[in-house]
Amino acid sequence: MKRFLKSASSLLLCLALLAMGCCATAEDVKLDLDEDAMLDYMVEEFEKIAQIPRGSGNTDAISDYLYGWGEEHGFPSMQDEVGNVRWDVAATPGYEDVPLTVLQAHMDMVVVSDDGRDMTQSPIVVVVDKEANTISSDGHTSLGSDDGMGIVTAMYLVTTDEYVHGPLRVIITINEEGGSPSGVGNMDPAWVTDAKYLVNIDSEDYATCTVAACGFMSYRYDVPLTSEAPSEDKIAYTIDLNGAKGGHSGVDIDKNRANAIKAVDYCLAWAKYNGIDVQIASFTGGTGMTAIPALASATVVFSPEYEDAFKAEMDQTIALFAQQYDRTEAGYSFTYAPAELPETVLTADCSATVIDLVAALEDGVNTISQRYAGITETSFNLGTLDVVAGEESTAVSVAMRCSTRWPVMLSNMQFVAIGNAFGLEVNAGSEDPFNPDNINVGWEEREGDTIALLYKQAFDSYTGDECVITAVHGGLECADFASWSDELEIISVGPTIENPHSVSEYVEIDTVTKTCGAVATLIGYIANGVTVAE
Repeated sequence: MKRFLKSASSLLLCLALLAMGCCATAEDVKLDLDEDAMLDYMVEEFEKIAQIPRGSGNTDAISDYLYGWGEEHGFPSMQDEVGNVRWDVAATPGYEDVPLTVLQAHMDMVVVSDDGRDMTQSPIVVVVDKEANTISSDGHTSLGSDDGMGIVTAMYLVTTDEYVHGPLRVIITINEEGGSPSGVGNMDPAWVTDAKYLVNIDSEDYATCTVAACGFMSYRYDVPLTSEAPSEDKIAYTIDLNGAKGGHSGVDIDKNRANAIKAVDYCLAWAKYNGIDVQIASFTGGTGMTAIPALASATVVFSPEYEDAFKAEMDQTIALFAQQYDRTEAGYSFTYAPAELPETVLTADCSATVIDLVAALEDGVNTISQRYAGITETSFNLGTLDVVAGEESTAVSVAMRCSTRWPVMLSNMQFVAIGNAFGLEVNAGSEDPFNPDNINVGWEEREGDTIALLYKQAFDSYTGDECVITAVHGGLECADFASWSDELEIISVGPTIENPHSVSEYVEIDTVTKTCGAVATLIGYIANGVTVAE
């Protein structure tokens, strides 16, 4: 049952206009939503979702919950074989003939923890600070606002009676952030191809309407490992970098944040360059391919004669790191300390291969868009590393986000050349990935679509702020939806989410309610035939 009935006069006006066969103007359907009630409802629903562990690849429980939520609220609901969930929401009486609009979000999240808690079992602690205008976690885990805020926005929009709407459909997918199986990749296209409009609620910048997003590739090297027992006269040290900001490998990649894996590898490469015979016992870091690594650790052994030189180089490296990152990475810890001599280490040659390969791989911004001001066009992220002596092999992967073909073609050859130099074959994750015709550059803007302009008009009217139509350097499921239908008009919107995919993640509260109100206004425009202002 729907929860609110505040704007009865607006409803009666819209029904009268419909009965007269008139199209309303934007002023006729201007909304005055109860944002305090909206926020309370959305926070309550978000806290319930936060109790359910929902990292990518661990979505069965949240899928069942969301399917049950739809059934409980009286919406005809579906749950497909992989766990995607769909709710069909009837139109406001009198608006049944309005074209179908889909509201879309994803249920999984990137789980990050800096205190060792098991994120496959532990709930997220949600902290609402209205005075600071933030919703965050307890500071030790990621929050899951990407895309929990999209889910609760849809929940509000289908349960409130504060506006009128045509037929709505909510689709919530699994494993958007990664993992297997793919949600959108296994969805029946018929779930969206009968719709006229699709509003993806997965963007992270208030006052923007996204009409294009980048594609995604990965380059993987399978590195064989050879190990041995270290000489008893060797000594061991562990290098630890923890508490860096990390963040989303798309929207945060241009913020010059430290990649912890690359920073620790620099320590090893600098030691190797200066003749210190370092051998790796372990070298691990990162939490996921789409997250900038906020932590990394390496244990190495070497001859005691090099101890003073190693310590001097570490002190210099830590000082230089501080000069570069003390403002942007405040609160990190970068240390080194003696360790127990491990039982197994990589051979000297194998250690050198790992160190040099990690050093050679590109990371960070690659090119800047010439079409959308201030938007990264292509970038790389070395998101995870797991090298342990005694194992037979390890996979070293770099994720690439891209929105044009030329930089990808150059990168393809770059990664092939790196593989050739190390005697390794690069796997780019798809059939014939080096053919330019097969390069996935994501979701491209469609000329002639009007929904972005209509949303901008709705946003500007409802919030009093100005919306910018732009692209995003992140992957969105909109690319798949666009490939299924040439008629479907798509946008992506959302509130401001800072430091997503990190323990510093938070949402700006007022942008949550304003964005939700703007989407409601857009849906009201569609229901009442409001057209784009000249």
